[in-house]
Amino acid sequence: MTKTWWLAAMVLGAGAGAAEAKDTTPCPKDLICASDPNSVGGAMMRAGYQGLVDTDGEGDPMIVSSAAGYKFNIYFYDCEAHKQCASLQFSMRLTPSERRDLNFVNTWNSEKRFAQLALMKDGDLRLTHDMSTVGGITRANFTDVVEWWSSTMGTLETFLKANPPAEPQTTPMRTVPAPPVKTTT
Repeated sequence: MTKTWWLAAMVLGAGAGAAEAKDTTPCPKDLICASDPNSVGGAMMRAGYQGLVDTDGEGDPMIVSSAAGYKFNIYFYDCEAHKQCASLQFSMRLTPSERRDLNFVNTWNSEKRFAQLALMKDGDLRLTHDMSTVGGITRANFTDVVEWWSSTMGTLETFLKANPPAEPQTTPMRTVPAPPVKTTT
């Protein structure tokens, strides 16, 4: 019985470790790493995009950019004291001219592979794409991710036009007869 519990603990512990991977080594030369925000900003510029290195509201690095007519940010995640980050999230927020529902979002998510769409409480749509950079990624791979991201943002506009909001279901007003009036004699 002790071996079973030990094995279960090892399996559960192994899964937790992978989810909490940190990039503690310096970013290898010519690779892009979330642990080196300037490598991400530089890679964006080499790929032909804006790559302004900034800081988000929590003090973590952030890249400000635009593509396909949309502004977006690249957020840094899994950071240790706002440094040594291990992953990136490409993120854009869109306020559609017509409110969308969860069916719209679920349809997008079931048809798209790399980016996820979310419906925010205020009705805005948030498009994201996450990637790990632990150990570094090549310029070619990073540029490919950015090109997919740019294409996906353009695809969202097409998807919005092709999937207009459903007409609200209205129930025609009907007259309900009044209950009979009781008379007393």
